[in-house]
Amino acid sequence: MSTMRPTATRATLAALTVPLLLTASACSKESDRAADRTTASASPSAGETSTATTGSPDPTGTGAYPAYAPQDYSYQLEVLCYCPQVGTVEVVVRDGEVTDATSLDGPTAGRPAPEFARLTIDEIIAMANDPQVAKARVEWPDGQDHPGSVMLDRIAQAVDDEVTYTIKAVEVVPAG
Repeated sequence: MSTMRPTATRATLAALTVPLLLTASACSKESDRAADRTTASASPSAGETSTATTGSPDPTGTGAYPAYAPQDYSYQLEVLCYCPQVGTVEVVVRDGEVTDATSLDGPTAGRPAPEFARLTIDEIIAMANDPQVAKARVEWPDGQDHPGSVMLDRIAQAVDDEVTYTIKAVEVVPAG
């Protein structure tokens, strides 16, 4: 039976902990960096909600983004968060409900996407409109009927609760 000196145990623990902390902080900052590339917003005071947008869907700046009207469409979704990375997800929506969501690339390519990536565009917009969210940054290109990206900071001054949704390659299924 061997015994370790306390200093060796602390050194080993530190050697294992520091890389994990650096990795976690890098992941939590990725959403902030992605959001900063799209638009900037002043930090809210405690208990105050902050919303920023680019484009024209919310000219009042109130965070009242319009719903996405089509009920049958597909799109590609990327979710950046402190969660398992699934790469780009192909989401299929019929009658306003997700019927299929499959990872297109990354570590889970070809597999069904996890629940957190099975979202309609309307569900993402609803999260941006939620008054309980501490901060929402929405990039909504002029003339487009859906946002390009939505960054949410769900809890002010909390760590690892930020999430960025990137919406692209939207294809509406024609009626009939």
